[in-house]
Amino acid sequence: MQHQDSRIYQRALELVDLARLVIDAMPSGFGFLVDQLRRAAASVPLNFAEGSAKRSAADRQRFFQIAKGSAYEVAAVLDVAHCFGVIDDQLRSRGLDLCDHIGAMLGRYR
Repeated sequence: MQHQDSRIYQRALELVDLARLVIDAMPSGFGFLVDQLRRAAASVPLNFAEGSAKRSAADRQRFFQIAKGSAYEVAAVLDVAHCFGVIDDQLRSRGLDLCDHIGAMLGRYR
């Protein structure tokens, strides 16, 4: 299981942990954002791991693109949560930086 040794996978797990912090701090009434964030954040390491196991480059790239899209979906959820005033600037900024970093790494990964 080489995916576990990858920097991308480790950063994706950091994103899941950050999402957990956001979810834990989310007030009631924002379940729609909680569900979206939980699914999108989990999708990043899960799709990366699945893609890492594919034999063909085309299959790998398809899963890596899904993971990248999910990272940017997490970024959008953080923006929306910030607009609603349910997360602070620092947590949003940390999350957006992490999403950008993961997206850039996935864009270069083969």
